[in-house]
Amino acid sequence: MSQFDPSESADVFGVVRYPKDFVERVTDRNIPAVAPPSDLLDAYRTVEDAAETNGEPNPSAVAWNSVDFERRYHEHLEQPEQRAVIDELVDRARERDIWLVCWEKDCRWCHRRLLANAVIAHLGDAEVVHHPDPSTIPVDEELDVEGGSTLTDLEQFATDGGESRD
Repeated sequence: MSQFDPSESADVFGVVRYPKDFVERVTDRNIPAVAPPSDLLDAYRTVEDAAETNGEPNPSAVAWNSVDFERRYHEHLEQPEQRAVIDELVDRARERDIWLVCWEKDCRWCHRRLLANAVIAHLGDAEVVHHPDPSTIPVDEELDVEGGSTLTDLEQFATDGGESRD
């Protein structure tokens, strides 16, 4: 986040399960209720580590798809505590910019994208801006993404706004 500067009026929220100094330093507060549940996060990390060990070109994509991350995270967001947090984020986003901060750099494989889309679904003409812009993240090979489609051009991902391809 060092190269990005939220306005003074923006609310900056950490959305991580296990906050470290970085999150506490750059956010107004952390909201672990909308972080991935521990079992999902642990499964994702286990598969990602194994994929990395096996030399997969994109361990994050392998883990995302293997653990059915998107479906499971959406189910998590439907729980009453998480719905209440989303409602609060929607209310704040109506008044000012909100920033959602976590560890993952690439929003294609991050719950932050799904959470932002859940918030934006309740707002009229608001937009989600990802930092870094997904079109600036280099891709060496074709990546198998959600639903078995192939995404080689991150410009399309950026244009789509990271919407699900269900």
